[in-house]
Amino acid sequence: MLIYIIYFVVLSVLAIEYEVKPFKSIGLLMLVVLAIALLAGLRSQEVARDYQQYQFVFDTIKDFIKDDSGSYFSVFEPGFVGIVLLFRMIFLYNYGVAIMLFFALTSVTAKIYSIYKISINPYLVILLYFAHYFILQEMTQIRIGFASAIFLGSLNFYIKKNYKVFVSMVLLATFFHYSALLYLLLFTFNIKNFNKIFYAAFLAAAIVLGFLKLPLFGFVGDLFSAGGESGKLNTYAEVIQYNLIDEINVFNIITLCSMGCCFYLIYFIPEVHFLRDKYLTLILKLNIFSIFTLCLFSGVPLVAFRISELFGILSIFNFSYLTRYLPFSKYNVWFVVLLAFVFFYTNVFYGHLLMPYEIVPF
Repeated sequence: MLIYIIYFVVLSVLAIEYEVKPFKSIGLLMLVVLAIALLAGLRSQEVARDYQQYQFVFDTIKDFIKDDSGSYFSVFEPGFVGIVLLFRMIFLYNYGVAIMLFFALTSVTAKIYSIYKISINPYLVILLYFAHYFILQEMTQIRIGFASAIFLGSLNFYIKKNYKVFVSMVLLATFFHYSALLYLLLFTFNIKNFNKIFYAAFLAAAIVLGFLKLPLFGFVGDLFSAGGESGKLNTYAEVIQYNLIDEINVFNIITLCSMGCCFYLIYFIPEVHFLRDKYLTLILKLNIFSIFTLCLFSGVPLVAFRISELFGILSIFNFSYLTRYLPFSKYNVWFVVLLAFVFFYTNVFYGHLLMPYEIVPF
């Protein structure tokens, strides 16, 4: 576990230094990108769950497509299948490593570039990303990780009202994870204003729903079953019908911190700042929406995770805004670093999402 701790400490130092005296160094940023990407791309199959399942797909993809290509594409997105087939053609051996390296390098580069462009302290946001969503996505769920990387890159086009490019990027993300189509919901959010009372009530309603755990198994199961012969939808329907996933703890430490951050920003940020910073307005609204969907579908864990994780990654930007609006002056950044450590500890040491690091054998 030492290597994870070293990464966390180095990123923490960079985040604090940037807060004290902002610096721009493309070389350093590229080094951070490379170091984080290689950590994901060169991991062995024992480090994180899902790797062995992906390796099985890499090994058998040609046979499955040959036997029943229609069913295969209903389970795995065409973009993902295309990348796997391409690397199978280029690499006769160790193609699994090459594929994992491609997804890691591309996803991490795209995400950190987007972080660098739109965040107030890029290294602090990178630290928050490393402590949570890097572990969930780049180390585990590589397809949603790739899709969310494309989404982060599209935010700038959405803010600048270049909707054609935004929609094109969302559709591209859908080629790597079908649920990415839900990113088009951004068109329902107005970035010109922020109604504090409405979104505070929206967040409060989420908390109530989290306690209620509405029994939506039947409704959502019927919705997925309506997909006909879709392999993925049928799988979802079966999981929902037979309750194959344990109940989720909506009020875990990470979600509670996200709720607390949202409430704090709603009440303590002057309204004029929302009008001035469109990224803040959009990110906070989407973070609240992510929490609401998690609580609304908490009785259907699979759906709750799938929808909330799409927009939940924006919480890393929300937490970084605390450095501007907390009352602890120069210690604000230390508070956020402490939050990042809580996430890191929860994922790595408490939740055991990562095993001791090993490099994949060549």
